[in-house]
Amino acid sequence: MANKINVKLNEKRVAILEVLKTAEKPMTLAEIAEAVGTEVKTGTTNALVTAGMIRKVGTRKVAKTVYVEVAEYAIGEVPATTAEKAE
Repeated sequence: MANKINVKLNEKRVAILEVLKTAEKPMTLAEIAEAVGTEVKTGTTNALVTAGMIRKVGTRKVAKTVYVEVAEYAIGEVPATTAEKAE
């Protein structure tokens, strides 16, 4: 058996434990984050797993939308010579 550690139970970790206590089924990090109303990173849950307070019980595939930041463009000042060529 792995060595268990003592984990400081801050507000976020207490919220995670409360959500998981009342959950009808295992939850993903995204589902936990939505339920507690704040971002939950793996470091937060890994500490709870190592302490034996929660368990990783499996994996599942989820649909994920990926967003990337792209540049946007709009018309600015067009030099007179360019505007004349267009006519």
